[in-house]
Amino acid sequence: MVESLTAEQIREYGEKGFLVVRGFLNQPQLTAWREAIDNAVAAVEASHPAPDSLSEEGQYYRNVFTQCVNLWKTSKAVEQLVVDPRLGKLATDISGATGVRLYHDHALVKQPWANPTNFHVDNPYDPFYSAQATMLWIALDDATLQNGCLYFLPGTHKESHFEIGGNLSQTGIGDLFREYPEWSRIEPVATEMAAGDAVFISGLIAHAAGPNMTIHPRRAFSMLYMPEDATFNGKQSALPDEVFERLKEGDLLEDSQHLPLLYSSR
Repeated sequence: MVESLTAEQIREYGEKGFLVVRGFLNQPQLTAWREAIDNAVAAVEASHPAPDSLSEEGQYYRNVFTQCVNLWKTSKAVEQLVVDPRLGKLATDISGATGVRLYHDHALVKQPWANPTNFHVDNPYDPFYSAQATMLWIALDDATLQNGCLYFLPGTHKESHFEIGGNLSQTGIGDLFREYPEWSRIEPVATEMAAGDAVFISGLIAHAAGPNMTIHPRRAFSMLYMPEDATFNGKQSALPDEVFERLKEGDLLEDSQHLPLLYSSR
């Protein structure tokens, strides 16, 4: 696993809002991540089957990707991979934070013929607002133009607002441009990635993914990091009920049971 970033890589991330890291996992590591995540996703799906009845909007969104959040809480194998101080150090270095907590992990599987993922910005949905929010997205399969690789609008992290994130459940891939019409003139950057590659993604950059136009699933796994000094903004999002119910706006988000501190330079 890549354990350090160069000053040039950190500069590129700061300028563009994303950084692709080739060969982030070696082949044995990739095999271990695939096995742990596949098993954890299968266990969640077996215990929580998808509802039979959904609205038209819900049906569209369900066919964007299969997703499972916080697998580190249900799988010891995933926990050993995710709660790794080396990952926390990388996220700290690239975001400029003094340290980071794991906000949540997220398995994302684009099934065959899955819909595209609309352009959106992540941090407006989070229970904290921070330009230091970052995500590490690992390709478990090759991510190609044909099966739904990620697209970025470089530099938009410098202009986005915490209040506007875009609606993933809507069917228009460019609906976010109603709020940011100037972004519709930015040429998207497609990031095809080999299995084992990874990309750091600013919580404020506009990004999307294409449809899966193949007969095979496209698997990915992401980890969202929050700066260690992040404060609660009133939104629950992926926070567990027991955490959300005892918080008030402005409180420090420091629950080590649900938001583990992965690295701190303090």
